[in-house]
Amino acid sequence: MTTGVNETNASATGISQWRMPSLVIGIIGLALSALGYFINQETFFRSWLPSFLFWFSIVAGSLAVLMLQYITGGEWGLMIRRPLGAAARTMLWMVLFFIPIILGMKYLYPWSNTQWAMADENVSQKLGWLNWKRFLAFAALYFALWNLWAWRIRILSLSFYKDRSPYTELKRRKWAASGLLMIVLTLTFASIDWMMSTEPKWSSTMYGITFVVGCALSALAFVTFFLTRLVNTEAMGSLLKPTHLRDLGNLMLAFVMFYAYTTFSEFLLIWYANLHEEIPHFLVRTSGLWGAVAFSVAMFHFFLPFGLLLIRPIKDRPKTIAIVAVIIIVMRYVALYWLVAPSWYGAHFTWSWMNLTTLLGIGGVWIWAFIGQLRGQTIIPIHETWVEEAIREGALKVNG
Repeated sequence: MTTGVNETNASATGISQWRMPSLVIGIIGLALSALGYFINQETFFRSWLPSFLFWFSIVAGSLAVLMLQYITGGEWGLMIRRPLGAAARTMLWMVLFFIPIILGMKYLYPWSNTQWAMADENVSQKLGWLNWKRFLAFAALYFALWNLWAWRIRILSLSFYKDRSPYTELKRRKWAASGLLMIVLTLTFASIDWMMSTEPKWSSTMYGITFVVGCALSALAFVTFFLTRLVNTEAMGSLLKPTHLRDLGNLMLAFVMFYAYTTFSEFLLIWYANLHEEIPHFLVRTSGLWGAVAFSVAMFHFFLPFGLLLIRPIKDRPKTIAIVAVIIIVMRYVALYWLVAPSWYGAHFTWSWMNLTTLLGIGGVWIWAFIGQLRGQTIIPIHETWVEEAIREGALKVNG
């Protein structure tokens, strides 16, 4: 094995020291959010949903990118397999964080008010889908499938570590291939259930794929930023090469462009059709302060990261690519909030302190759980047959 690779575990990289502070921040955030619940339940639930969606998108996106990596292979996944797997296995925590959404359905989803839904000609035709029984049953199915694939791939990876059998590797690839189809479909329907149905009179066929791409982008930005925090550690400093960061930067660039393509296509089609049932969605989100938020999403979710990620030195340097990753991560929350909040508040821009406490509360506990999944294992999957070659090639590219 390559010298030093065996030592790149969570303790050697120093990430364990972030675990307890994250948990403390999370507990404080959740405690303040609980206080907010007793002050204003409606605001609490409407703050919880976008915060949940933000952290959930990282978890779900990590599972999707992980399965993509197992299918395609490649040096680009050398440094991120373990962080992606650890993030994917925190999906059990997302089940717990989903409970407030169930409890607050009447504040989040207008269709949960059956009397109102039956009185509306448009919504009444959708009640076969928009009902709480189907909503809960499908949510349970989504989480069951996501957790099944996350842990099944983990079990197969542990088996491969023991037997190094090509049949185990083939089985893992098959699970990843079927899982990639599964997660695209389930995330599409989950985005319809959890996000688009906050505005039950409106619908879009582009909504699901945009959410799927956004999840992948969130995961890539998170793991890229995570790796840049390890570049100066003794365990990872000699292994993490500019080529590794450049590959991740190229992937982020691809998904930034893909996200821009799907969102603009949706806007263009609705603008061109000019249908009364569809245009209010964008009219509200492009007026007043919501219009300023829309402008910031266009500038900082696409144009700025797109321009920066075209520059090779920015992708090669940990400090600069970390800045780009942070910009993307922040704008992912802004974009999600911009999508769901106007459904409740209309043209009146609204922001509450509970948006911040729920974001920190869920995030603090999630980071604590994420680091916990990394403990006791190497950051790099040293048992994989292609690891030494990939590290050596990375070193040769730098030296050459």
